[in-house]
Amino acid sequence: EQEGEGEGEKEGTKADASSLAKDLEETLVVSPESTAAKAPIEIEPSRQPTQSQSPTPLFVLYGSATGNAEHMAKDLAASYQTALQSSPTAYFPSVTCCPLNDYKKKCLDVWSAPPASPAAKHGVLFLCSTTGNADAPENADRFVRWLKRKSTEPTRPFRHCAYAVLGLGDSNYDVFCAVGKLIDRKVGELGGTRARSVACADEATGLEEVVEPWVTGVLDDLAR
Repeated sequence: EQEGEGEGEKEGTKADASSLAKDLEETLVVSPESTAAKAPIEIEPSRQPTQSQSPTPLFVLYGSATGNAEHMAKDLAASYQTALQSSPTAYFPSVTCCPLNDYKKKCLDVWSAPPASPAAKHGVLFLCSTTGNADAPENADRFVRWLKRKSTEPTRPFRHCAYAVLGLGDSNYDVFCAVGKLIDRKVGELGGTRARSVACADEATGLEEVVEPWVTGVLDDLAR
């Protein structure tokens, strides 16, 4: 089986974001079950966003078969939530973490509604592995089918969202990080604003080479 896991206003927000980044640096670790580094991930202080605090949560969604993408997503979400205790006005005021297949129940209504500020976007992070013959994990398969459905395109469900994708894969297989790349492409086609290019972590060379810099900078990118 292929698995990437086996395969205040602006000034106040800037200070709080820097404090949040410091807290995350002390708490966030990569899955102990993966080959990625087990030391804390260093996170650069957040830059000042172009607008004040977002009115909606940071969404962290995962697709995982053996547990690594799930662990990374939950670890990131938990670390962010803990850090909010010392930085209550960080750009995203809370965090929602769930499997990709829970998108309709927990996320879609928020994503479809325009933020209060015309310049603002809902922040969404996708962490997903590839399994089998370039297939989505079971807890992400319905989400992927929905992305590919022709009836989804006219609704442009991500038109109010800024997003970033972390794909997990294994370059020893013929198809590398297929699902992560598909999610990145389809969310963009469905109206999403890409905050940074898709990152593909390779189990064959060490997941931490991609995971650490992605985690370190992705929140800054979403808050711009």
